[in-house]
Amino acid sequence: MPDRPFAVEGMIKEHDAWLLNLWRSTADKKDDIYILGDLTFFRCDDVRKLLEKLPGRKHLITGNHDGSVKTYSSYFASINPLRTIVIKPTRCPFLEKDLRLVLCHYPLITWNYKPYGSIMLHGHCHGKLDEYNAKSPDLRFDVGIDGYLSRKSGERSIDYDHALISIEDIYEAAVHKAGSNDFLSYAMYNYRQETK
Repeated sequence: MPDRPFAVEGMIKEHDAWLLNLWRSTADKKDDIYILGDLTFFRCDDVRKLLEKLPGRKHLITGNHDGSVKTYSSYFASINPLRTIVIKPTRCPFLEKDLRLVLCHYPLITWNYKPYGSIMLHGHCHGKLDEYNAKSPDLRFDVGIDGYLSRKSGERSIDYDHALISIEDIYEAAVHKAGSNDFLSYAMYNYRQETK
């Protein structure tokens, strides 16, 4: 992607070193990392070498370029094409109630628990749906490395461009979009508007 650092042809090693450094500077070995597909175009031996360098418990949500995933499945805590996870306030103290996330490589128009305030996270689009997601009332965000996720806190705006995104970042983006942390009421209202 042209907006990504080291996107010039012939800078593959620099690009990969940048991504590796980004991962290592953000993730800890105790962290759960969810990769929303298209992990790599490498051959299997190169994938193994890469995965050995990446800290954290890795969970892969398979994408269209993850065809050889079975050959390196032992490096992942889980591999799924679609996954729903529930984050409890006991795990993330900034939460007042459970936060339900639906993870898929592809953006979905409808998803599990959508009318009940679940948040849809996807990749695949390389930021090409950012404007669509922003205009849509849906709690859907492109969290791929080329996606754009921003949140506003008071008068400052923090951009998460080319960064690994935390649960807190996602929560704050959803609060900003919904206007509160009452995702249930927000989603139910919008779902009723959709079905009229």
